[in-house]
Order: sequence, then C-alpha cells, then structure tokens
Amino acid sequence: MEKQITNVNEYESIAKQKLPKMVYEYYACGAEDQWTLKENRNAFSRILLRPRILKDVSKVDLTTSVLGFKISMPIMIAPTAMQKMAHPQ
Repeated sequence: MEKQITNVNEYESIAKQKLPKMVYEYYACGAEDQWTLKENRNAFSRILLRPRILKDVSKVDLTTSVLGFKISMPIMIAPTAMQKMAHPQ
C-alpha cells in the first residue's frame, strides 16, 4: 500500500524516492542564485490555515475538479519546463 500524503512537504520526499536522481535534482533546484526558488518557498510558508478546534472532521472532503479532472485536494503544480521527465502525460 502506498503511503498517503498528509501534507505538502511530503511531495518533495516522495518525488526524491520515485524520480531518477537527475530528474529530481532538475526539479528541486533553481537557476543561478536560486532567489526565485527561495521566494516561492517563503511565499508558500506565509499561507496559514486557521485550525478549527473541536470540530467534526470525520467527513472532510477536499476533492475538487480542475479542467474536468477530479483531484484529491486543491494543490497542484503549475506547468514547468520538462514536465515529461516526471511523467509522459
């Protein structure tokens, strides 16, 4: 049984396990001084979720659809160069 992803940071560690080393390193790095990569991570870290204490979360459903495709949660990766290195589709 595959591990279920429970937070966004786990995508990187799973990608490191599943992708060939060269492909992972291409996706994980930034150009030149990696300023944009650092700014993207900083911007993402400023997104806060408000915890709901003592709320019934037994039936939470994050599924949605994007461009007609059903996805398990509203988190996606924007188009990047060389996507087909990770998956042919």
